[in-house]
Amino acid sequence: MVDLVKTILFIAYWYGFAVGVSNFEVDPLTGAASATRRTTIYAAVHNTSLITLLIWFCLGNNSLISELATARYLHEYFFLLMTAVRISAVLLSLVTRWYQRCRFIRIWNQILALVRDRPQVVRGRWYRRSIILKFVFCVLSDSLHAISDVSAQRKRITADLIAKLSLLATVTTIFNMIVCQYYLAMVHVIGLYQILLQDLRCLVREAECACCIRNRRGGVYSIQCCSLADQLDLIAERHYTLKDRLNEMSELFQIQSLSMSLVYFFSTMGSIYFSVCSILYSSTGFGSTYWGLLLIVLSTVSFYMDSWLSVNIGFHIRDQQDELVRVLSDRTLFSRELDSRLEAAFDNFQLQLASNRNEFYVMGLFKMERSRLIAMLSSVIGYTMVLVQWEIQNNGS
Repeated sequence: MVDLVKTILFIAYWYGFAVGVSNFEVDPLTGAASATRRTTIYAAVHNTSLITLLIWFCLGNNSLISELATARYLHEYFFLLMTAVRISAVLLSLVTRWYQRCRFIRIWNQILALVRDRPQVVRGRWYRRSIILKFVFCVLSDSLHAISDVSAQRKRITADLIAKLSLLATVTTIFNMIVCQYYLAMVHVIGLYQILLQDLRCLVREAECACCIRNRRGGVYSIQCCSLADQLDLIAERHYTLKDRLNEMSELFQIQSLSMSLVYFFSTMGSIYFSVCSILYSSTGFGSTYWGLLLIVLSTVSFYMDSWLSVNIGFHIRDQQDELVRVLSDRTLFSRELDSRLEAAFDNFQLQLASNRNEFYVMGLFKMERSRLIAMLSSVIGYTMVLVQWEIQNNGS
């Protein structure tokens, strides 16, 4: 029987390779990543060709700059700004992947080694559900976005316009593949955290049972506590290794995180603004049919769901660490004290968690947290209302 998750990962890898995002090769048997000649040549030719086409798109005849000079409406300026932000984000991310390729390969192999030690990660329900949901909404978002672009311009389709739309669709796909690779890496890290939590819960339950032993002078109690202390030290070591990999990933994906923040900020505004403009202006034909309105709704919902999955995955890491602290705090509810060595192991692990909190900053500009996300959403809603109000006012006049 075909494994759906393995099929999705297989498609994601080869699709990322085809669009020039992956500049290293992964062995299909071992999963180990390495830089090979054919992968390097293909990715270099693809990226060079893409950059050349983007320069032509920005500077050639009927280019982005010429459209900026002839734009008359607010929505035209805004969509040109969105296009420029998305192109800049893709170019920055691709350049980053070249000069940090060795680090990308190393972190890939390090996470692979951790997953091999805990193969139950890939069998977890949360792991499989997360990958399937991301695949579904990513495909829907890309497909509906492309259909919306073509439908909006269907009354003035030309060969030059088709080439531009294809280039923009390629840029969007590359950006989404970069986000997908970040998402998949984070899913594996969270899966490892979940296994760590399961092991810690089992150990705390065993420690609670040991706490209930009345005869503590015998060797059974001491041996059991020493065994639990050794297990807890191993769990703390696993957590330290996993936290070290997470810190390296956070540093490695700084440019991509900044690009994601900018693109999602403007794209969220643009999706709402585009929906309003599609209904206001009869040239798109969207607002005149139920199919057009359905396309707008499906495209917007799929984009928001895809964006939410990509952004929310980072907050799951903090949730896992908070859960680790909470499980360790259950030790304070034990009826009696434990062996001194086991107590010291618990104290050391708690100190490690307190001194290594997961704080992720985007290029040192701002810290990613849920309160910050809510503030960004509030800003998006406020700016979008201003744009829509301006559009309605000028459209009515």
